Amino acid sequence: MEIILKNTINPAYLLGAGIIWLGTSTSIHAAVMINEIDYDQPGGDAAEFIELFNPDTNSIVLVGYTLDLVNGTNGSAYNTFDLSGLSIAAIGYLVLCDDTRTVTNCDIGVASGSWIQNGGSNGDAVALLFGGTIIDSVVYEGIGSFLGSLAEGSSFTVADSNSITMSIARLPNGIDTNINASDFNSACITPGSANMSGTGDCSISVNAVPVPAAIWLFGSGLIGLIGISRRKNSRLPG
Repeated sequence: MEIILKNTINPAYLLGAGIIWLGTSTSIHAAVMINEIDYDQPGGDAAEFIELFNPDTNSIVLVGYTLDLVNGTNGSAYNTFDLSGLSIAAIGYLVLCDDTRTVTNCDIGVASGSWIQNGGSNGDAVALLFGGTIIDSVVYEGIGSFLGSLAEGSSFTVADSNSITMSIARLPNGIDTNINASDFNSACITPGSANMSGTGDCSISVNAVPVPAAIWLFGSGLIGLIGISRRKNSRLPG
């Protein structure tokens, strides 16, 4: 996996003609990784998801990032998702799924049912790219003749299940040694939160404050502090 260096900026949010500078920094290129995949469920596949994880202490804007789902029978992408316009909070997750109503903490519904292939003897792969360069990839079930460049050390051979609720995930959470067979294992599903070993649904609902709301709270806090300061100053002897 080619390493992409990080740069940071201080984000400015434009509100009408005014600019509010926030004291946090945003990472443009960070070591975003594919952290958890659930491509097979009991019955119909109506709750598939892919979770990305940002291990950096700065948030990241995903301009220039794409997610490719790669067919193991020919090595070609059968689905590609442009992630531009999305972002991931510091030490945070981004979940793409079938339906935001069926997957806990799903950030964006990208398709409706069976949008992730189920592997098989030739395997299938998920690849995260920045500007056309692969920065992370996971091959699952098999490796075949076309997925060697995406296997990161060797194929991850543990499969998802259509009879029990589970996923394939990085264990420990967020650790990437560039060897998928070491980094991934079967896990209970935890979209939008830290991975856990086992099976079943271990989802924890996380209610993040949306960016516009966070800005409003930040601005309200400033206004409140200014008001308090003015009241105190008005009581000072002249």
